Amino acid sequence: MKSILLSLIVLACSMGLNAQLRFSKSERIDISKMNIIYSHSIVDPVLSTEREEYEIMQIGDKYIKYDDYNRFRVDSVMLSVDSTSITFMEHGEIFNRFLPKSEFLIRDMKSNDINFYGKVFIDYYIYTEKLPKIDWTLTSESDTVCGFLCHKAMGRFRGRDWTAWYSEDIPINAGPWKFNGLPGVILRLVDSTGEHEFEAITINGLKFPILLTQSNNRFETNREEYNKSLTEYKMNPSGSIQGTELTPRNADGTEKQLPKRRLFHNPIEKE
Repeated sequence: MKSILLSLIVLACSMGLNAQLRFSKSERIDISKMNIIYSHSIVDPVLSTEREEYEIMQIGDKYIKYDDYNRFRVDSVMLSVDSTSITFMEHGEIFNRFLPKSEFLIRDMKSNDINFYGKVFIDYYIYTEKLPKIDWTLTSESDTVCGFLCHKAMGRFRGRDWTAWYSEDIPINAGPWKFNGLPGVILRLVDSTGEHEFEAITINGLKFPILLTQSNNRFETNREEYNKSLTEYKMNPSGSIQGTELTPRNADGTEKQLPKRRLFHNPIEKE
């Protein structure tokens, strides 16, 4: 019962904050000239659980956006209708149908700045960093990924060893998430532990708007602080409301002690 109550509190708070972002205006910052959809397999070794998520990289002339594919689908639906005529409930139905993740990033191809947008509990954050440099070792091995001839490279990035497969047939310095630095787009990327694996499953040249949702509700932070806060929340989500007005209370007015329940979590960056 305590676990159910905690889930309901978190859901109610999230719906309120998500509603604010849903009704925020989206600015078109570029038009994609290529779109790559990746499957992303993630293993949480502590919970012995695996998830498969779908993500999309939109490559434009000015920006590259890496986002949850469900968010992209929500944006596409919202662009196809008159948003001023949609009720709050209809907004909610569209959003809840796809349940998009809150994290995405946008890379400025001129400055090589990355703006990362994320969420911890009910708070939204943004941080900026330079495009990270990855020291890749190129090899002579080759394979075919999503119909493209790819070459193998190996490199270390923030605590993990990675094997990448990139295609020189698509000579763009880009890849899943923050990965970059090879002579072609990275189409497959595997962590040495097997806990993370990205693989391109669809590539097209359709032109879609690259959107940025405008919001004043995001707190500015840095990468280290954001990752720390997210991990602390995932390890003990009830700690985020314990001692606040959201904490359930007993009949005598004292706070109920909420159970500790670890959530699924295995970050790409370990350092």
